[in-house]
Amino acid sequence: MKKKMTKLEKTIKKHEKLVEEIIADKTKALVRAKRGEYWIKDQQEAYQESVEDYNRSKYELQNFIEIKYDPFWLRIIPEIMSFIKNPIKYIRYRSGVSKRMIRFYWSFKKIKKNWEDDFDYTEKQIDRDFAFVEECEAFIEKQKKLLERGYKVISKQKEKSIND
Repeated sequence: MKKKMTKLEKTIKKHEKLVEEIIADKTKALVRAKRGEYWIKDQQEAYQESVEDYNRSKYELQNFIEIKYDPFWLRIIPEIMSFIKNPIKYIRYRSGVSKRMIRFYWSFKKIKKNWEDDFDYTEKQIDRDFAFVEECEAFIEKQKKLLERGYKVISKQKEKSIND
């Protein structure tokens, strides 16, 4: 013979399923946050390399610009020496040096910016996931207390029905 479930028992079953789903979601968020932290840790070296490339290209570009303010004879002597060493290479590559330096600078700056954006986004998601985990823990505790109260009420109802 099947027992009919009371409205309270049905509600408790629904809340148990809800708590289980919330626990699963909390676990997923925690795993996502930890994966994000590990990703940041793993990618830190590549980010540092891109920052070093950016800083090096910035330094070279600044030096290139500052050379224009040096006296003429300080600028012409290295040019003549490099022309004497390898005239073909000098003629071939000298004309586009400034354009290449500027292009390298902006490409490294863009790469660095992309890394920073990725790290910022990942950190925001990690913070969001940890906040979600904290909220879930508080919600789960409240629901468990309510379920305990519901179980007590059901057990009292059963004792009362047995005694009657």
